[in-house]
Amino acid sequence: MSTFNRTTLVKVLEVLDSPNAGEALAAAQLASTMIREAGLSWDDVLARDLESRAVPAPAPAPGSGPFGYRRDRDLSPHEQLFMVLLSPRTPIDVKRRLRSWEARVLDGEITPQETQDLRSLYQDYVVG
Repeated sequence: MSTFNRTTLVKVLEVLDSPNAGEALAAAQLASTMIREAGLSWDDVLARDLESRAVPAPAPAPGSGPFGYRRDRDLSPHEQLFMVLLSPRTPIDVKRRLRSWEARVLDGEITPQETQDLRSLYQDYVVG
């Protein structure tokens, strides 16, 4: 079970309002993954008393990745793209360039070189 970070979930859910359907879908999938990997249900998350049960964000556990994400699996390219776009450390010009990739990433149509570039951007701006 990974740690649950409500603040990160809120940031992810804010993207659901995006006019880009692919971006909103990626946000929904990431939010569901975060909930599932934390061992919670949506009912748990939406419960009023969650705040009283929530533990202050501890230091990341061994094996946990950025935003409390588990490291026991590699993120898919669309998850990496989303995390890079979400990261406050990603420069605006990089985010603009990635927007042109978005549809192809979500459709699974990026080249091996772009996959490698995306992984590198993820390492640079998210994992740090």
